[in-house]
Amino acid sequence: MIRNKDRLAGCIGATLTPTVLAVLSLVLLPVFSVPAQAQCAGFEYCELVWSDEFDGTDLDTWSKWSYQIGDGSSEGLPKGWGNGELQWYTDQNTTVADGFLTITARKETVEPGFQYTSARIRTKYRAEWTYGRMEMRAKMPLGQGFWPAFWMLPTDQLLYGAWAASGEIDIMEYLGNEPDTVMGTIHYGGAWPNNSFTGTEYSLPSGSFDEDFHVFAIEWEENEIRWYVDDVHYATQTEWNSTGGPYPAPFDTDFHFLLNLAVGGNLPGPPNFETPFPADYVIDYVRVYKETDEPGFTINPGLNDSWYNPLTDGQGFLVTVFPDIAQMFVAWFTFDLERPPADTPSGIGDPGHRWFIGQGPYSGNTANLTIFVAEGGVFDSPAPPATIDQDGDGTMTLEFADCTQGLVTYAITSANVSGEIPIQRIVNDNVALCEELAAGGAQ
Repeated sequence: MIRNKDRLAGCIGATLTPTVLAVLSLVLLPVFSVPAQAQCAGFEYCELVWSDEFDGTDLDTWSKWSYQIGDGSSEGLPKGWGNGELQWYTDQNTTVADGFLTITARKETVEPGFQYTSARIRTKYRAEWTYGRMEMRAKMPLGQGFWPAFWMLPTDQLLYGAWAASGEIDIMEYLGNEPDTVMGTIHYGGAWPNNSFTGTEYSLPSGSFDEDFHVFAIEWEENEIRWYVDDVHYATQTEWNSTGGPYPAPFDTDFHFLLNLAVGGNLPGPPNFETPFPADYVIDYVRVYKETDEPGFTINPGLNDSWYNPLTDGQGFLVTVFPDIAQMFVAWFTFDLERPPADTPSGIGDPGHRWFIGQGPYSGNTANLTIFVAEGGVFDSPAPPATIDQDGDGTMTLEFADCTQGLVTYAITSANVSGEIPIQRIVNDNVALCEELAAGGAQ
């Protein structure tokens, strides 16, 4: 397995022909074929402007998140965070490992009068946005009394008045005793108790939210907020008001994220004797996209070719674009720790060849892919491995300046490495096609 950034960036200098790479892509592609998953369902063009992929070993409390501790009384709220919740929030109930943030609810007493602990984090004063696509991929806990949420509050919480005059956006709320259903809600109107709310439930056609990861998102524009689960559009809100300002207040100012796992409360009720502890709310990533103008260059099938890293004069990337499902597939060839020094020639069949696979959606000139790491060399073994971690081992972003050059930015969680690699074409057979499609706005 790759453990060194320099070795990772030094893609192979062997003599792999485009034909060999194309054959390998056909062999590997069916393993990773997935349904289309657009970056932004309701925006024609968008770009990723903020994310936390939880690739490290600790929560980023320097630039992204902060903890909220206690029962809400320090925030001026009634005990139980104004909802009758039963937990005491701490900074010891989160873990970051293997590319996931896990918020754990435990049955324990660290503060007199509270039988449970959990965690609540927010991006206030670190990251706030007005409008865009806000997205999380996560798996829910199962059990009576669990109430995880992914939601937003205004950074200036008194801009239009006390809650809920200044608004609240609940991107996703879930109750552990209703495992196939989530809720999307907005709160607005006047200060409590003169507040109003409007919401919609979404139920999975099969399965439950505790069994697997799902993507929860809103797309927020000036006069409209849309809710999605796995890119299924299930709710739209266009009507709201605030006693503190004219429409579209209160949803026309900066809001920040909150992630928490409540135990008990007015909505779910308390745990019962069957409720399992500890319980985990597992978050794969949180991302924010902004709507953009049409980019100067658009990804298209004319990019289908073999590419290499010109800094090492090594080949390494086979790019394949599938416009019908807006997906890109990349085969990335490199070496493990057995690789000889970068200035030592190596050929096909030498020990140490390894491969990475990337697949994911693209929009405009940018593709955001999940990386899959395969044990065993492409040339050391006759076939890809039988089992591969379908959740992936990291992320890869490809940004194309034009039809002949681009930039790869990668973060491989399992190897704890990240970096950037410039790429250029090996051959130019498809450049004319690429330029023709790009001029026509191909996506």
